[in-house]
Amino acid sequence: MRVLIASKNRHKIKEIGEKLKTLGIEFCSLLDFDVPEAPETGTTFLENVYQKSSFYAEKLNVPVLSDDSGLVVEALDGLPGVHSSRFAGSKATDRENLMKLIRLLKEKGLSESPASFVCFMMITFPDKKGLWSEGVLKGKVIVEPRGGRGFGYDPIFVPEGDTRTLAEYSTDEKNRISHRGRALDKIINLLMERVR
Repeated sequence: MRVLIASKNRHKIKEIGEKLKTLGIEFCSLLDFDVPEAPETGTTFLENVYQKSSFYAEKLNVPVLSDDSGLVVEALDGLPGVHSSRFAGSKATDRENLMKLIRLLKEKGLSESPASFVCFMMITFPDKKGLWSEGVLKGKVIVEPRGGRGFGYDPIFVPEGDTRTLAEYSTDEKNRISHRGRALDKIINLLMERVR
């Protein structure tokens, strides 16, 4: 089976691709195709992930694995949520998004807040039927970034039960506990059951 990873984010493709490789699942990504961007107009992670995966499954006639993930911060009433990748604007960099979040926490006089990374993942087939899963990583966000690994909000996210940020984890450590890793494990189990 060959699966399209519906992303152009090289970090995300590497993270998901490494897991697929260990299972002998071939994959490609949106970096390999010249196709328009899928709409992401949903108000929930699940709506967005279905929009994205069904759009590319229909366009490219292959099974498509897509995810929609984000950071949910308690002190910010769930923000940035579904807007995590464009929190500081539609063309915002990871750094700009991260700095906006830190600024908002500081404006509230906070140095940290409970938070969760959430990931919804879906494989949609060309017939538009699909399988979906959810992964959650609980922890807190801090206002002093630490670590040089990872991407996105990793430098300010401290998983429950640890003192390190995700940006201080090795790739293997992060993959074992991450919201995306948890969602991916579940979706792969569902996929394996389907193809048996």
